Amino acid sequence: MNTKKLFDSLTGMYRPYVKLFQPIFEEYDLFSAQWLVLKDIALNEPTTLVQISKRRAIEKPTTRKILKVLSDKSLLTIKQGNDKRERILTLSKAGTELFEDMSKQFDRIQGNIVERSGITAEEADITIKTVLALHEQLSNLEEE
Repeated sequence: MNTKKLFDSLTGMYRPYVKLFQPIFEEYDLFSAQWLVLKDIALNEPTTLVQISKRRAIEKPTTRKILKVLSDKSLLTIKQGNDKRERILTLSKAGTELFEDMSKQFDRIQGNIVERSGITAEEADITIKTVLALHEQLSNLEEE
């Protein structure tokens, strides 16, 4: 198995992928990292800073800064948790609308890319399974 080529292929997609979606980020005045946190909240609400940080594999101070920006843009609803330090995060109405609008654009473009590549549903499922297995192993290595 050519593991180097496997990982090079995965990491090589990152820059062109982010560059392709840059106009959407600019349209909504977000950076890709902010979008990923917003998306994480949308898919996992209610959630907390600690949970986001762990799922996204980003440091808590970085997560805190991103959450501050999203909050300043009125995209979040923040409630007190059981612990005075804990904050429960959900998307505000504006945050939900922004997430839905951006998701529609991402879905359309991603669907077009997959269609143009000729990847079958079965191949996509195998790729997803492969990437998730690699992600799990990388996460396990981080925790050691």
